[in-house]
Amino acid sequence: MLLHEIQESLLQIPGIGDKNLKLFQNVGVNSVADLLTYYPRRFSDRTETVSFREAVLRHEAAVRVRVCDYRLIRRGPRKQILKIIVSDGTDYGCLVCFNRSFLRDALHQDHEYLVTGKWTYSYGEFQCSSFEYEEADKTFSVRNVPSKIIPIYPLTAKLTQKLLRNVMIFCLNKFLPKLEDELPYGSVEKYGLVHKADMLRNMHFPISFADYAAAKKTALYEEFFFQQLFLLSRRNKTCNINKERTPIQWTLKQKILAALPFSLTDYQEQALSEIEADLFSHRVMQRLLQGDVGCGKTIVAILAMADVVESGQQCAIMVPTEMLARQHYINIGRMCEPAGITVELLHGKMRKPQRERLLSRIKSGEVQIVVGTHSLFSKDVIYHDLGLAVIDEQHRFGVEQRMALVQKGECVDLLLMTATPIPQSLALSLYGDLELTTMRGKIAGRIPVKTWVIDDVAARIEKMYEWIKTLLAQNGRAIIVYAQIDESDGENEDINIKNLETEYEHLSQVFAEYGTAMIHSRIDDEEKYTIVQQFREGTIKLIAATTVVEVGIDIPDANVIVIENAERYGLATLHQLRGRVGRNSKESYMVLISKLDNLTEEGRKRLQVIKDNTDGFIIAEEDLMLRGPGDFIGLQQSGMPENLRNIRQELQLLEAARDDARQLFEEDPDLSKPDHLNVQKSFLERLKAIHN
Repeated sequence: MLLHEIQESLLQIPGIGDKNLKLFQNVGVNSVADLLTYYPRRFSDRTETVSFREAVLRHEAAVRVRVCDYRLIRRGPRKQILKIIVSDGTDYGCLVCFNRSFLRDALHQDHEYLVTGKWTYSYGEFQCSSFEYEEADKTFSVRNVPSKIIPIYPLTAKLTQKLLRNVMIFCLNKFLPKLEDELPYGSVEKYGLVHKADMLRNMHFPISFADYAAAKKTALYEEFFFQQLFLLSRRNKTCNINKERTPIQWTLKQKILAALPFSLTDYQEQALSEIEADLFSHRVMQRLLQGDVGCGKTIVAILAMADVVESGQQCAIMVPTEMLARQHYINIGRMCEPAGITVELLHGKMRKPQRERLLSRIKSGEVQIVVGTHSLFSKDVIYHDLGLAVIDEQHRFGVEQRMALVQKGECVDLLLMTATPIPQSLALSLYGDLELTTMRGKIAGRIPVKTWVIDDVAARIEKMYEWIKTLLAQNGRAIIVYAQIDESDGENEDINIKNLETEYEHLSQVFAEYGTAMIHSRIDDEEKYTIVQQFREGTIKLIAATTVVEVGIDIPDANVIVIENAERYGLATLHQLRGRVGRNSKESYMVLISKLDNLTEEGRKRLQVIKDNTDGFIIAEEDLMLRGPGDFIGLQQSGMPENLRNIRQELQLLEAARDDARQLFEEDPDLSKPDHLNVQKSFLERLKAIHN
């Protein structure tokens, strides 16, 4: 039996009733197959227990403790926090239970527990505020093999690690004996991979991290192998489509260029030339345009759309957020005005009469360029003759969403754009069905953003605020980014993580004379847009926000961005956030704030990479070497010890998977040979999932 053929309902699993079923569905688990591939985001290593004194020296540690007492401490006028006093046999410490008062009844006095988490020495005592606990001698067993390397799964409200682990163990024990391999037998033997059943067991409950590494290697190869088969199949179909487009005189493009206050750079002209060659060939374009933040990709896309409009067809540009859609609508409309091109914005919150009028104009062809989010491929959107689909920030859209837009017309050319560069070593593998255009360079006159890393010390922060005031007084703008919206945001609370709402109370007083505002995901899109416009005009000069500002903020006067708890962000996110400033010829700054004494080695490396580099391509390569290629396709490395992570070996494995898939596709494109029937079944099932 193959994994996708397991048809049992989740309701047949002990511990899952109608109520719990909805919890699993909320995280995308709708079947047993979904459950078995719902991989942990990291692991808790409980193979070794340490004392409090040793625990504070580690990023995470397991301590065997005895519960001694309970206390309630005040935090604000109405809030109390539970502290559980524990002992490791030598010293006393406490578990700080934010919003977890139920632990008073769950952790019994004089009982022993294994508590795993990040331990600190704060306020004169050993503390842990973000932790997991189990009965001290409890073990987890899959097929009668116990494991002390415990999975930590991504959760949503009310779904617990305990429930997920129990359900996972039941399913692994029941279904593993029936599972067959999906990969060609030769690949399993050639690369020392493990069989499917062993892979799944060790992806969830490995006996050792070496077992996990072998399972991870197999999962990575399998994911990449089938991805390559899909890309080869899609490329083969695309190459067989014959496209016709009316030749043009390039009139609209020239009108736009003549009105620009600048000339295109050499790399912009080269990129446009490659795109235009595809647009007016007989082959449907499938091209990825990648370039660093601020390299000028948007104007290249606008000129390409002008070419398609001149040929008599429509264009659509899809972006991930409404705020970015509004920004593109304004910028594209302004640039296209000299050429007389009609540009409109379609979004999901339009009133019905307004939407119906716009849909009618799109259907008639009166609207030549449509800007929007996912609404662009809604069922009621009918294009007169869609010729080019542009997808900005393409990594935020799934394959099925891209296809839904392209299928709104016949022989539609596709231009994907990203400001999150992909390392060259991965690009050809991840996007084997696409042509690749890379723009290397910056817009003339822009100064690289100065980046500093500072310690999270109150006196240092107040000094920074005074410095920011001097910049705001000179008509600058500042953005301060926080990892959480409020105290309850997140799976577990960490006393060291600052939150937006609490900090904004202080910021709004410190910077009152300059105008302040908050932006986060719970704020209505209309309000966000109003705040951004006020920020642009200068009536508001400081915005406190979450990473919702990662895309969609294009304010030339923004010249300082501060990232609190910077260690919590990936390199790509930090570089994107830095791209919100330095968008004019003035000097700009990024300040990364972190408790430097508490940083892991990887955290230090990440902040150092951002501090030392402004080239997004270099940062992407460094990111790859820090995280590994598994993260780029969703198989995270978290939880594996550094000495077991061989990233260069993984890159070689990805290349091998690509070559093996090509060879198999050339020899047996229908996958109909007897040895390939399991490969065929698995491939067709994955293909069905993409199209659904």
